Amino acid sequence: MVDPTPTPASISTEHRFPRDELAPAAHRRALLALADDLGARLRAAGQIATGVTCTGHYADHSASRRSRTLPEGTQHTVLLARAAYAVYDSLSLQRARVRSIALRADALRPADRATRQLGLDSGDDKPLAIETVADRARARYGHQVIYPATLAISAHSQQGPHRSQTGRGH
Repeated sequence: MVDPTPTPASISTEHRFPRDELAPAAHRRALLALADDLGARLRAAGQIATGVTCTGHYADHSASRRSRTLPEGTQHTVLLARAAYAVYDSLSLQRARVRSIALRADALRPADRATRQLGLDSGDDKPLAIETVADRARARYGHQVIYPATLAISAHSQQGPHRSQTGRGH
């Protein structure tokens, strides 16, 4: 059976700060919330991302954007967050007054085409297994039921991420 609905080339989400934000810790919390949102959406859609793009919008109405290709396609929050932090760090935002941060999962593919490098360290396996349980709880009770502990101290519940979906060619 052929599905006539094309798979989107990317999905994105954005966090708008209530006021211009200078604190890198607040930026990193926002990135974690965005990666968590993207990971959950990718898993629900049965897709993986092979790249991430981070865009910062500033008080002076300028913006900067950086992208990174992932070593392997993923839908896991931990791996998306690591990539988001690396891209964010490449923006070099010392003392920047940030209005919003957007994170985009790029070059989406069906999850059944994912490959995973096998390793001897099972340290990353626990967070990946926990995601399965968290996804089931979120499906039943809502997204705000389970989230990373770092986000519990933020204003995430007041100003959640803004979702958007981009079609192919954008």
